[in-house]
Amino acid sequence: MLESYEEGGEYKSPSGLRFKVLFKAQHGQDCSWPMVVYTNLEPTKDAPTGKIWTIAESIFLRTFSDF
Repeated sequence: MLESYEEGGEYKSPSGLRFKVLFKAQHGQDCSWPMVVYTNLEPTKDAPTGKIWTIAESIFLRTFSDF
């Protein structure tokens, strides 16, 4: 579990794959809900390298770890 993260930082997903945080964002329908926009640095089982992903910041902090 992460306490914080940085734009440009690399983190490990629950499956052990490397991801890079691109930037922090806000949810389009509720700007009080912080989001993380990130990309995979290696292929996943369902996407090639370089796919753009978004997730709620609270979920990112709970599920990703330092690489």
